[in-house]
Amino acid sequence: MTIEKIPINENNNHPSKTVLIAAGGTSGHIFPAIAIASELRSVCPSCRIVFSGIADSLEHKSALEEGFEFSPITAQNLPSRNDRRFFKWLFNNLRGIRLSRRILKNLNPDLVIGTGGYVSAPVIAAASMSRVPYVLHEQNSVPGRANRLFAKRAKAVFISYDVSRKHFSNKVKLILTGNPVRPDFYRLEREGSRNKLGIDRDTFVVLVMGGSLGARKINNAVECLDRESGWSALLEKYPNLRLFVSTGVQNGELAAERLNAIPHIHASLYFDDAPERIAACDFYVGRAGAMTCAEIAALGKPSMLIPYPHAADDHQTENARVMEEAGASFVCEDRSFDSHILLETIRSALVEKELLALMGQRAADLATPDASRTIADHIMHLLDENETRQE
Repeated sequence: MTIEKIPINENNNHPSKTVLIAAGGTSGHIFPAIAIASELRSVCPSCRIVFSGIADSLEHKSALEEGFEFSPITAQNLPSRNDRRFFKWLFNNLRGIRLSRRILKNLNPDLVIGTGGYVSAPVIAAASMSRVPYVLHEQNSVPGRANRLFAKRAKAVFISYDVSRKHFSNKVKLILTGNPVRPDFYRLEREGSRNKLGIDRDTFVVLVMGGSLGARKINNAVECLDRESGWSALLEKYPNLRLFVSTGVQNGELAAERLNAIPHIHASLYFDDAPERIAACDFYVGRAGAMTCAEIAALGKPSMLIPYPHAADDHQTENARVMEEAGASFVCEDRSFDSHILLETIRSALVEKELLALMGQRAADLATPDASRTIADHIMHLLDENETRQE
């Protein structure tokens, strides 16, 4: 795809600017925000960059680890009207808007950046009410509710897939940038990651990840791999086969313990070294979140994707379709996925080495290594425009 870039004067010494970033809820919204912020800090070292989200959350931890300031608000995912949590949602988000307006007043930011998700909604709503300019980034092929709601008043909406255009009004300024991925993913390579993880170069590694929260359907399929001795039979033929599984923090320690009892399977609640694990693997199995697709593309990994069927607007199915049509991934519906399909897919992956290599190349062709820089350049252009108007 053709990424929309903008020429930037590298010698321009930008005066100090303040940028507020609203991101949170899941790693799929947080990691793109971190990637954008890191690139923005590189482009404009004098910029003050502040994150906003829920206190003691993943976004709070991630922002502080990367050396960014953090201002907490309250927010909650939207339940159905019949759900008893509806009034709690209303209270938390109205309070979140009030807190956001207070943050905007104290910081007086030149620009607000939202990367979607329910955590960004109060901040972007407050920015709109306070007439503070803002931009949005959409990771998925089907835009989320928050980004669709606030797109019309945004200075720009950065999209990761060209197919996203049809979901926005013609009046919205859309800029195709691709998905910003943490720089680690473009620096890693298979052999170096295997040395770091202590994995032999001849071991065939299948990495199974259901996202940071986990996927019970995927965990169950792994747990039942040897129910009819299919896994044991495969290990007899391919003794160098290893399966690494991230069971997810919502599934508890017992889920990982049950999987670790199966030969040649190594499970953990969460991989802090996920980039290294993906770089080291030969085949990836997991959900089809936007960042998952972007990360395996960045590392050129063949994959099997099982879209989460209850994702908003079924966006994971559309993400997976893009990967499948490019020849980068096998796709299986959640309702059809089980231990038998997982076993047969792994068996095929072990045999079809040339196909795997081709799939990996097709995945790499989808990568957008300049996404963070492209977004940062557009943001600096907007900041310069705002300054010119104010003079």
